[in-house]
Amino acid sequence: MVAPLPTPTPGPNQAVMLSMIHMLDVKDGWAVTTDSHVLHTSQGVFQWQDITPPVQDVSSVFGPAVFLDAQNAWIAVLVRDKVSIWRTYTGGDFWLETPLSVDGSSVTNMSFVDEQNGWLLLNTDQPGTDLTEQPVAVFRTMDGGANWYRIDSSQPVGAGIRNVPPAAGIKSGISFHTPTEGWVTEVSTSDNRNVLYHSQDAGYTWSAQSVSLLAGKAARSFPPQFFQHDSGIMPIELNVDSHPIVMCTTVDGGKTWTGSRPAAEITSTVSFINILHGWAAGNSRHPGTIYSTDDGGNTWQVAAQLGSALVSITQLQFISPMDGWAIGISKNMENQLYLTLDGGKTWNQSSSYASI
Repeated sequence: MVAPLPTPTPGPNQAVMLSMIHMLDVKDGWAVTTDSHVLHTSQGVFQWQDITPPVQDVSSVFGPAVFLDAQNAWIAVLVRDKVSIWRTYTGGDFWLETPLSVDGSSVTNMSFVDEQNGWLLLNTDQPGTDLTEQPVAVFRTMDGGANWYRIDSSQPVGAGIRNVPPAAGIKSGISFHTPTEGWVTEVSTSDNRNVLYHSQDAGYTWSAQSVSLLAGKAARSFPPQFFQHDSGIMPIELNVDSHPIVMCTTVDGGKTWTGSRPAAEITSTVSFINILHGWAAGNSRHPGTIYSTDDGGNTWQVAAQLGSALVSITQLQFISPMDGWAIGISKNMENQLYLTLDGGKTWNQSSSYASI
């Protein structure tokens, strides 16, 4: 057994810029900085502790992360063509490393349904791979990340069913709702390509899934988010100029999806707290605008303006009808953190500090 490695002792307190944030409540959460430091807080977004995994190689590149609760987190780290998954079950006080058995260029993302069961998509493309293709390998863990097993194979499994999503199309994510039900989403550059693949056996086999409003359209789908009673929502972005966003909903655990195409000029940067109530960022014509919906994304209203200094909003996260955070990029290309306490009606810019 590999001994856990302690997080290095932090240095003096300094201002940090966040590239992503994942809050569990108004005090507890995780974040990643623009210079790849992993942070943890139990004091709100103003003060953070640097708990970056002690990766020794200076050429390392940090990839996607999953922050399950206040103690459990996983992050992918690439060192040249070698990928490792670092994990903590102590809130970042200690980290353990598990190398993957297959070389890859990057991890698209990871998905965990509890402390033990997780999946990841490893990009296995090599130099010379067509730019419209992305061969992937599916890995699974059943012991919290201590071991990762490749579960796809090259054996045929039947008409319409694949052991891994096809190489054609750039993959945008993998998402599991239960230990058996999962989805792989992708970008289609062709008008007759699928953008959604469904597994009902923990990721061992996959079949294409259709979505209304998408027939004959090139599109990009994003990993679905699920709520109580098998309800879920999934944004899809069409390759069209006007009103490209389709909000897809399910009430049967993802077996079927119904899409609506709202008139609001929003992007796929969304955050929902249930199947009805959500928020979205405005598109390039409204880069500092926050929209809200109370009917599952069919209609949207302007909730607030974050200001004309932003060129885009890259992340939204709400944890309740009142409490939310946004990360925007300013015209001088600096990340700015905003928070709201009234459901997105008013926002305040927040500074963040960490001992790094």
